[in-house]
Amino acid sequence: MNRQSVERKTNHRAGAEFLLFLIVSVVGVYSLGQGLTGLFEPGQGITLLWLAVTGVAMMILFSQMGRVHDTWPRRQKATNNDEAQEPFVQTEER
Repeated sequence: MNRQSVERKTNHRAGAEFLLFLIVSVVGVYSLGQGLTGLFEPGQGITLLWLAVTGVAMMILFSQMGRVHDTWPRRQKATNNDEAQEPFVQTEER
């Protein structure tokens, strides 16, 4: 594969994951509000079905966050050898 097609697939995947994140977040917030309505309106109870939807949304979000964290670039600690190999940049004197 050439580099351009790989970048295009990566961009499409990132866009799809972002869209999934937004949809699941909205569903989770809405279902949490619907599930806890009984706490704020007298005469209505807590709806366990909506709280179950919230739990599923949270599991999806946590699994997505865990996968993204695994692939996140890590900052490497510089050693003395790495610092010595960096090129010296001379600044302009006034």
